[in-house]
Amino acid sequence: MLAAGDLNKDGVEDAAVILEQETGKDGEVPNRALFIAFGDGNGGYQQSILAVKAILRADQGGAWGDPLEGISVDNGSLVISFYGGSNDRWYANYRFRFQDNDWYLIGATMGSYFTGTMTRENANEEDYNLLTGDYIIRATDEQNPSKSKTTKGNRGKAPLLKLKDFHADAEKEQFLN
Repeated sequence: MLAAGDLNKDGVEDAAVILEQETGKDGEVPNRALFIAFGDGNGGYQQSILAVKAILRADQGGAWGDPLEGISVDNGSLVISFYGGSNDRWYANYRFRFQDNDWYLIGATMGSYFTGTMTRENANEEDYNLLTGDYIIRATDEQNPSKSKTTKGNRGKAPLLKLKDFHADAEKEQFLN
């Protein structure tokens, strides 16, 4: 899986690639990693980062299957999207940006819903802008999905989590200091 775009704002196309080991240890599903390289303007690339815990394995999506929904470049940021579950579904989108000579998690949107009564569009959802501290939390009534309560606020600015320290399978507390 590949995403391309200008990630370091130098006017040159950069690349983000999901790497997967050929085989896992002792029959396990292989690990994955996120590799980001900056274009040099001459057709070559220079490694920026190899994040070995940023991508979930193919067996971490529950009955839904492989949870890796995709990677994309959006507005100079790299977005990694996951989706999984069974009757109870979950999703997460993580936004990373290169700034101050390193990669940082700057935003996260996570949601969950029961497929018997809800959809992704009206899921329980938490959205965090980690640069400003702003958040929006939507809680939907499972019995009446047309009813939801939205809470907005600001939790204050906190140090940003570096991509090298980000674990896709860890709880959100890793970046909500």
